Amino acid sequence: MDTNLRQTIYETLSEVFETMYFTFLEPLFETPTQEEIGATDASYYEATISFQGAKSGRFRFYLPQGLARGITVNFLGVNATDVNESQVLDTVKETANMAVGSLLGRVDPGGTMKLGLPRSQATTDFSAADLLAQPGLFLFNTEHGLFWVVYDEGE
Repeated sequence: MDTNLRQTIYETLSEVFETMYFTFLEPLFETPTQEEIGATDASYYEATISFQGAKSGRFRFYLPQGLARGITVNFLGVNATDVNESQVLDTVKETANMAVGSLLGRVDPGGTMKLGLPRSQATTDFSAADLLAQPGLFLFNTEHGLFWVVYDEGE
């Protein structure tokens, strides 16, 4: 993957989170230590979204539970105690939609690539080791732990 695309992905995701969720992402450009990874048995939410066109691919987002709940609270403007699982799943799904939609707007200003429908779920098989082996991995540090994004080209 070329350096310009990598930088655009980091910038776009950071801007979407700051603008829509009042949440700051700190891009990590090097492989984190085990201490930085923290407990990998934490609960995560996963969102996936594909796109087709001159280039095709898929993005997979892995948000720790605290981050997913936090962005839901900020997005909906409600108290944390009022947030339910369905709202978290919808926000995680919408996060994938907004982030990749914004990214495609930057890399394909003519609008020839088409965005698929996002999906989300609470994941029970999160594996930091498996994700660290992915060539299209993007990592961000947040106040709630690491946010993992994987870009699969040609999916």
